Amino acid sequence: MLQKTDTSTNNIAMDFLKDLAYQLSSRDIELPPFPDVYTRILGALNDPDLSMDKLARMITGAPDLCVRILLLANSALFNRAGVEIVDIGVAVSRLGVSAVRNATVSVATREMFDCPRSSPIWETLEQLRSASVRTAAFASYLAEHTGLKESRDDAMLTGLLHNVGHFYILTKSREFPEFVKEMSMEQWMPGVGCALIENWGFPEQIARAVDEQNDMEGTHFGPENLTDVLKAAKFFSRMYVSGEVEQMVSDIEWDQMPCLNKLGMRPDNILEIYTAAAGQVQEFMSMLN
Repeated sequence: MLQKTDTSTNNIAMDFLKDLAYQLSSRDIELPPFPDVYTRILGALNDPDLSMDKLARMITGAPDLCVRILLLANSALFNRAGVEIVDIGVAVSRLGVSAVRNATVSVATREMFDCPRSSPIWETLEQLRSASVRTAAFASYLAEHTGLKESRDDAMLTGLLHNVGHFYILTKSREFPEFVKEMSMEQWMPGVGCALIENWGFPEQIARAVDEQNDMEGTHFGPENLTDVLKAAKFFSRMYVSGEVEQMVSDIEWDQMPCLNKLGMRPDNILEIYTAAAGQVQEFMSMLN
């Protein structure tokens, strides 16, 4: 009986994978919309005439975001004086547009791809969320310290969103997460993520970076771009959790990771760059997780 159940589960999983492959190839994938309240907030953040008072009133319609904004405003990074902030208007003014935007995306994606702790995919989702925030922190640092300083906010958004395809596939296939993880995640996650990001109306360069994130040997003419930043940030993120930083650096095959060269990294400076970037990661993770 158990054998039949396993066979049946595998058949269902294979049907899911075949259907997903077809949807991706036809660009006819069923995509969840970005939650309305967060869409309105992100739209308002693009208005150069938006007042902080109006933004604060909009944020009060999203209780989870209110909590996140207050936590951010009271973090060591934004509240050096240590004076507790309890007013959402003051918190929004303290943070500014960029930090509010990133907090909004972080909270919205958590709500979209959530599940109870009893779910077999809960632990995997939590690991993905930590990886997303960690990658976002590295991406922000790398953008600021290269020729992409003006794209620092987009770099952080790219890091926050680079795993959304992974979230989508897992939550759509929660009955057989291990099977799907083994068969499809690295292959299809970027394409699904790109489709989601395009559907949500985020900048095209973010969607392209997410789509190309696993092509580590890929390169391009011209200066560095968000794709280079995301690839390097993912590599730094893996170094961060590996506990074997120097070994990973010594194992780099530089001709197979042109993104590092694009960002000005060389064998004689990459450890210094990594160490400086890693210094801000934990604080960003405590803010956005």
